[in-house]
Parts: sequence; C-alpha cells; structure tokens
Amino acid sequence: MRMEYDSISTVTVDSYSTLVDIGSQEAVLEAHVDGLDDAEAVSQLWRAQYLQYSMIANDIDAYEPFWDLIGQGLRYALEANGYDVPEATRDEIRRTVYEDELSIFDDVEAGIERITDAGYEVYIVSNGSPEMLDHLVAAAGLGDIVTDAISAHEVETYKPDAAIYEHAADRTDTPIEEVLHASGGGMRDVWGAKHAGMSTAWVSRPGKELPTEELGPEPDIVIEDFHDLADRLE
Repeated sequence: MRMEYDSISTVTVDSYSTLVDIGSQEAVLEAHVDGLDDAEAVSQLWRAQYLQYSMIANDIDAYEPFWDLIGQGLRYALEANGYDVPEATRDEIRRTVYEDELSIFDDVEAGIERITDAGYEVYIVSNGSPEMLDHLVAAAGLGDIVTDAISAHEVETYKPDAAIYEHAADRTDTPIEEVLHASGGGMRDVWGAKHAGMSTAWVSRPGKELPTEELGPEPDIVIEDFHDLADRLE
C-alpha cells in the first residue's frame, strides 16, 4: 500500500481497542463474577453487543450515551451466558474497566508524543462519552500531548456514520482528506473513516492480530503501533 504522507496535516486516533487494551475486561469479569467459566466469551459478547447497539441506535434514531450502552451490553452478555449479576456489581465492573483501571497499550504515550513532535496535531475521536475520555486521557498520560478528545456525544451519532468523522474534521479545522485516522480492533472504524474521506491506518499490534475482513475498503496503511506510525510520518 502507498500513501502520500505529505498530504496529511492532522492525525486522529480511536480510543478503545486502539489506545486501551479491551482484553483487560476478562480479568475484571473473573474478579467480580463468582463461578465464571469463560470470561473470554462473556467479554467478547459484551463488546460486540454494545457496539451493535451503537450502530442500531444510528439507524433508529435511538441515541443513548455510550456509557449506558456499555452497561446494557454487559447485562446482556452475562445473562446470555447464564449469570445473574446484581446491578451494583455490573456497575463496578464497568467502572473498573472503563474508568478506574484502564489498560493502556505500552506504545501509546511515547508513540503519540513522537507524532506531535513531528509537527502533527493529534486528536482522539471516540464513541466514548466526554467523561470516559477524560479518564482515558489522564490514564494514558496524554493530557499535554493530544490537542483534544472528540466524543460522539457532540453529534449524538456513533461510528461508522460519516457524520462523526465529518464533525471531527470540522473540530480539527482540517480538510477531511488531510486527516489520517488510526484505529485498531475490527475494521468498522477504518471503513467509516475511509468512507467519509479520511486516509486510514489500521493498528494491528503483534499478538493482537484479527482475521482479515472483506466488506469495506482496505486501510491505506497497516501499522504495528504508534512508533511505527511515527516512523512513517517523520
């Protein structure tokens, strides 16, 4: 793949699964749910469910804050696997994973700082609520590195709807074709950003690789981490 790096003036990055290792959900579930046999299955269904809710909300004009969707997805995933967990415990699990004990990938702070040192403004663009993103920025040590965090709550529209990427371009005061959006996890976010007109980088960390997906366009580049992206931008 080839990309014209000279055409990029702003970098945007996804949050959960890109800056935050969502695999940490498994250990938190095991610590809070007695007799949990398959934390991986519950964790995967939990994330899949709240992401599905976000996309359905776009289609039926039923926006709710992402924090609420995460809670709804957790209840569903637990009950679908036969676990009746009190609401207070579910709230503690959600707070632990997404506020109190965020598991940040090792390359995030230093890698993104290298990108800003190379002259690029970096923004987080996320489905997460503003409060969630405040916790993330603090936990990742990005407060003095990223320019801002842009939440789907500002437009009440979730990824991969083009409106959130267009809003991000407006908020960064950058023509959308000059924005490079970096995202890990599944390809939904890459496809959405590409469809909206951004260049895209898929963050595929060693040991975290996912199967190839074929529905949407390929990313412009595939990177191992944010140091890899800094190497290219420098």
